[in-house]
Amino acid sequence: MESLGKMRRLIGIFLLALLLILTGWAIFIQFHSDIVSTLSKQENKTVYIAVLTQPAVIFSYNPASQKSTLTTVKRKKTPKDAKENAENLFATAAIKPTQLRYYIPRTKKRDTYWDGFKDSLETWRYNPLLAMRAAWGYVSALHDKRTNIRPAEFLLLAVAMSRMEITDFTVRNADEKTRAQRKPSVPEDHIAEPVEDRAPLAREDRALRVEILNGAGKKGAALELTQYLREQSQKGLLRVDVLEYDNYPGPHQKKTRIVDYTGRLAQIKQLTRAIGVNCEIESEKQDTAICDVRIIIGEDFKQPL
Repeated sequence: MESLGKMRRLIGIFLLALLLILTGWAIFIQFHSDIVSTLSKQENKTVYIAVLTQPAVIFSYNPASQKSTLTTVKRKKTPKDAKENAENLFATAAIKPTQLRYYIPRTKKRDTYWDGFKDSLETWRYNPLLAMRAAWGYVSALHDKRTNIRPAEFLLLAVAMSRMEITDFTVRNADEKTRAQRKPSVPEDHIAEPVEDRAPLAREDRALRVEILNGAGKKGAALELTQYLREQSQKGLLRVDVLEYDNYPGPHQKKTRIVDYTGRLAQIKQLTRAIGVNCEIESEKQDTAICDVRIIIGEDFKQPL
């Protein structure tokens, strides 16, 4: 009996040691990741996540600047599997194989997914159940092998996203540029780095040059906003210079859009808050642009008081 008791104790010690070793190994695997290191140390590096909707999109996020760029990438060929799709998308960004991360949402349409993401980002603070739903969605994707994002990476990414606003996201569409705007050396599916705030107010004394276009179909909307911004500028509350206002030449816009041309993101974010607009910033790099930012008024726009 005594020898049997010793044997059981030895087996118990062995199993406990094995459990501790496996737990330590799992933790090492989780945190021995370039993405975890970048996020936890707030390094000035870019983290990429491929969201395999139709068309596919690439989230690129820089923890140091807390800015994210969303690039839409249309693929001419349909890959055999998710890993091949992610590898093809990341090829132009020189991403290491160990950094390849992808997520396949149940919603296949890009616009539907992006609208849902924005809505969750805006409202989760008032509805904590959305955070639980996001966590469950990740667990479900991990179980169904629709993502290779590790739990530690997901946790740190979720914490990073919780600190961001919609205006911290810059949207680029690599396929909507005209041939004249494209540089021959840049492929169509080029993955953009997060847009850098190249000229914040603290480093440049020039006022933000603004163009206002009325896409809402409401008469006088552009003029009314122009007068408001000029009044704010005269009072010293905003450093803006409205160069011109006009009607939008395209179809009516349901939602207000903010288009950045020169990368003065700090001032643009200040401007969007002043006029009560909470939306992503569209980035269109143009060397010949006459303004820093264009405001395209949509049907949802409400004139600030």
